[in-house]
Amino acid sequence: MKTSGRNSSRRPKSTTASPNATVALRAAWVLPIDGIPISNGVVTVHGGQISAVTAVSQAGGHPLLDLGEAVLLPGLVDTHCHLEWSLMEGLIPKQSFARWLGAFLPIRDRMRPEDPLIAARWAALQALTAGTTTLADSGPAGVGVRSLVESGQRGIVHLEAFGNQRGDAARANADQVAGRIDDLAARTNGRVHVGVSPHAPYSVGPEVWRALLTHPELAKRRVATHLAESHAEFRAISAGQGALAALFRRMGWGDAARWDGEGGVVARVEANAGLTGGMVAAHCVHVNQADAERLAERRVSVAHCPTSNRQLHCGRAPVAVLRRAGVTVTLGTDSPASAGPYDLRAEARTCRRVHASAREPLAAKTLVEMMTVDGASALGLADMVGVLRPGMRADIVAFSPGPEGWRSTDPYERVLDPGARATLVMVDGNTLLDANGPVLVSTDHIRRAAREAAARLC
Repeated sequence: MKTSGRNSSRRPKSTTASPNATVALRAAWVLPIDGIPISNGVVTVHGGQISAVTAVSQAGGHPLLDLGEAVLLPGLVDTHCHLEWSLMEGLIPKQSFARWLGAFLPIRDRMRPEDPLIAARWAALQALTAGTTTLADSGPAGVGVRSLVESGQRGIVHLEAFGNQRGDAARANADQVAGRIDDLAARTNGRVHVGVSPHAPYSVGPEVWRALLTHPELAKRRVATHLAESHAEFRAISAGQGALAALFRRMGWGDAARWDGEGGVVARVEANAGLTGGMVAAHCVHVNQADAERLAERRVSVAHCPTSNRQLHCGRAPVAVLRRAGVTVTLGTDSPASAGPYDLRAEARTCRRVHASAREPLAAKTLVEMMTVDGASALGLADMVGVLRPGMRADIVAFSPGPEGWRSTDPYERVLDPGARATLVMVDGNTLLDANGPVLVSTDHIRRAAREAAARLC
């Protein structure tokens, strides 16, 4: 594979700064996130860490890399995405969740063995050019590990698990998942880690779910899942009825997993010891006040995916209820199979429209926090990324105005400006993208491979 973003035939040398290297980035606005915006600010990077965040008048004598009218802030954190499904953009029409899943599965089954990696590379590239430095991926193949190592981004790749076995068979399932995760972990680097994802309550039974969470090799891993996404999910797990349960039988999978207990999906999963601290639960559309309190008590964060929720007719997640209960609510892009490209700022704009129409407006500052510090907290990375502060890792993005200039004087609104584009992306102080495009990977090669693979799926 050709990897150079400059279309060189050779792999470029590492862009890792030497321990004594220092670079000072100047921008019209610096958003530390945990402090007030700094007009005409400077972020100084030394050896992969942030060493200073100041106004230009207080900066040291280091040469400045002047980013002009850009807004500089922590790299964006996507807390729920599926890198393996990037090839499905435009292939599945908007429809109810169960109908969508019925259309998705035959396309997935047409993918060749090499296609998930092609897709993951294309997805990581899209996320990079949109300013995302950290991604929480979920997928059955785990090829997100390789794509993120190649692109230089930070990430947690959650290997998806499925099954409704009981007893020894459930524990054997968890053993097999743990073995696959060990193999994937051997291919990671210091920035990419591997977690586990019991896919969803309808596709993973209570005994397999508990076996995954309590397995000695998996209990130390980060956990992600899909939770309370659609009405069909509740009908399937509570009574074995509805469109989702019917789809399982039609596919020859037998019955959807059943969860005993009272109340909705969240209550039943909690009653069966399925919620654990540090878990990131995607969607959480069909939750009430009691559910929100359960999630907060168990320290479960929510990855809000408004575009996917809307396009699959799932409904609107009660973000205000969740936040008031103390749940950390973040943003995820899901995938083009059910939503849009891996553009977290586009997801934030959708989030604002969806909740403004429900008279639950979200300020630009809140949305930017959801994409940075809140996302880092949800993924257990708050001591490394998500804010610009001395001692933090230098994961940084700069957004510059489009041809028409900035539409607002508010620096948080500028981050959400649809005309803005990422002109600098750094991870650990390494430049992954500059004004000319990606540095470590070949845009042309990845795009061409993705187009060819996608054409086979049509």
